[in-house]
Amino acid sequence: MKRATRGLAAIERARDDRSRGRVRWGSQAGSIAAAAVIGSVIAYKVVSAHELSSGKEALLAKQRAVAATLGAEWYPMRGELESGIVAAAKDYAGDLVDSRARRRDWRSQPGLYLRIRVADAKDPASVRGAAADSRKDAFASCLLREPSEHGAHGEVAAFAEQPWNLAQAYGATRVLSDDWVQSVKSADDELRLRVFQEQYDKAVRDEIPLAVDVVKRARFFLLVLDEDVPEAAASGDGGAPTEEQLQLVSHPARVHLFELPGGKEILRLRRSGEGRLIPAGERVVTDAETRAAMQRQANNCALAGTVEEELGK
Repeated sequence: MKRATRGLAAIERARDDRSRGRVRWGSQAGSIAAAAVIGSVIAYKVVSAHELSSGKEALLAKQRAVAATLGAEWYPMRGELESGIVAAAKDYAGDLVDSRARRRDWRSQPGLYLRIRVADAKDPASVRGAAADSRKDAFASCLLREPSEHGAHGEVAAFAEQPWNLAQAYGATRVLSDDWVQSVKSADDELRLRVFQEQYDKAVRDEIPLAVDVVKRARFFLLVLDEDVPEAAASGDGGAPTEEQLQLVSHPARVHLFELPGGKEILRLRRSGEGRLIPAGERVVTDAETRAAMQRQANNCALAGTVEEELGK
């Protein structure tokens, strides 16, 4: 026989579900559960945002402390070098060859090197931007054939390769820059902040002390400023030529040599260098990129040869 139902069918179904262990959630219970989940997500985000903000503040506080200590040594040295670079990029004052430049002793001493465009040396900020991408080229290698005695004896590891590119000093001290501080402030997650923390730890432990020590020990600063020429711009996209494009064609380059410390200029020459590639051997290099690199090396060594010729007079 069919069992008689008691009361409304919905109530009867609810009783049957409870007897069988099945429970139907009502709309109110579902709303409460959803609110709990949303609340947990909001609480997690609030806590994470607080931890991220606290981590930023702690890292920037340590950065300010380093800027007040190691920065106190680096900033004056950087300012002295940048003042000489900006002054050299102004109207060319004519050739200068001091007797101290003709002596070869400075070539075996620890030194600094930088090569950028004249147009990129308008002010300290533009110098820093250009120096960050600067690379040591064949000019320094061909002019300074003598190894550094200090590097050979292992006094400063950076001087084993003579001279030390100033771009390395800018890279080592990047955690002291305003750009780095702004990058930390804009970090939007813990992983990104952890990367900045690792950069800071490495810079403070290894890079900044080495950069300060190297710059303090340097006895000369060799600077090359390349002047723009239409031939270099023609090989690019129509904008300002790059260093690689300039070094690929004959162009005027200003060569400056400063004594350190003090920054006294003992050499100032404006010369052009153009080397000629002569294929040798059975296999001729046909790769365009390789030939361009070889041509830059030939031009830069030719420029070094004109300077060497002047110093030998």
